[in-house]
Amino acid sequence: MMKSIVAYRMVNFALTMCLLLVFNGKVLAHGAGDEQIVREKSGPYYVTVWSTSDAGSGDLHFTVAVGDLQENPVLDASVVIKVTPFGSEKAVITQEATTKESANKFRYETDFSSMQTGIYSITLVVSGAAGDGSISFDMEHSYEQYSSSWYMLALLSLIVLGLFGFLLRRKTILNVSTIVH
Repeated sequence: MMKSIVAYRMVNFALTMCLLLVFNGKVLAHGAGDEQIVREKSGPYYVTVWSTSDAGSGDLHFTVAVGDLQENPVLDASVVIKVTPFGSEKAVITQEATTKESANKFRYETDFSSMQTGIYSITLVVSGAAGDGSISFDMEHSYEQYSSSWYMLALLSLIVLGLFGFLLRRKTILNVSTIVH
């Protein structure tokens, strides 16, 4: 009986991990990603920037944390991100990052849609009650095109684990009902 319960919990854990792997792009897209800048001073602010490249659409997602010099979060600033192809003077897009649609309301977020892979110069401008600051950095926007075989493998794994869990649960229920009667 105890072995069945342990096996059942292991199957549930494995299914949960499989689901996280299948949906990892969407789970990690907001509030996580590659650190581009960590606690760098930008005028009267400290700024941390994360970016995430979306494999399916080519979207480039930015998450920005802004703090004052005493390291308190700043939530009422204007954060504007300018994305320029490396070596070019022409900006692809200039967009404001906001806390309105962010997963973590202490961070500013925005998405740049359908970006081509390549190296970009990013300029971040922060304006608020304490003043203005800007910071620039270069980054590579790249993403791998996942083949459908990855999704098929994940789906097949989920089906096999689900079937195993169903059969194990059924056996456990039958064993319990036999013991009770």
